Amino acid sequence: MERLRPGWFLEGLWDVEYQQYRLLGYLQKARRAFLAQQLYPPLADLVASYTEVVGLYEKIQGAPSEGSGVSATLEGILTFALPLLEEAIEEGKSLYEVVAQALQVHVVGVVPLYRDEGYIFLRRGAESVVWAYAYELRYLYDAQGREVAIRLVPVGEYSFSALGLGFAAVREKILQECSELPVPLTLAVEVPWILPLQETLLPIIQRSLPRWAQEAPTQGIG
Repeated sequence: MERLRPGWFLEGLWDVEYQQYRLLGYLQKARRAFLAQQLYPPLADLVASYTEVVGLYEKIQGAPSEGSGVSATLEGILTFALPLLEEAIEEGKSLYEVVAQALQVHVVGVVPLYRDEGYIFLRRGAESVVWAYAYELRYLYDAQGREVAIRLVPVGEYSFSALGLGFAAVREKILQECSELPVPLTLAVEVPWILPLQETLLPIIQRSLPRWAQEAPTQGIG
């Protein structure tokens, strides 16, 4: 869908009603995406835009009033946008929390000391397929502290059967085929619904991965 780009309120006609119309059109599309259980990119765009609008609005409020028509137009746009962006973000966050809390995470095999690389297995609902990904965590340090760069690389799709090829069997198959790690941390993630991979499940998994890796018990589920 169309992205809500930085500085969107400066594009097109310099008119309050025009920019209100543009924002309402985008929010309608974002809500349709949420109804289709598609979180990204709309949620990320909304949060980024809200941060931008809040910062600019605070600068305007702190600046001396000069009665400028430009300033009045900008303030009108931002005042209109703030509560609508906040409301849409809350809708997206609610969906995010519902999905995140529904994820069931299990450790497959033994948990190694080194956990910054490994595998994620994903199964949706009653699907007979496991989506396998290799993950890598890289820690970056800046003036604000530590940030984590998370990389997910598709490994393949594997048949799943509770009576046959389960998560442990998929893990053994991958280790025989392509593993460069002798004992990689392997996490199986199950969600009760068939949700979009790229737009919802993988972004939530990426955000949760550092915590899952850190909190993994010393002995996993075989």
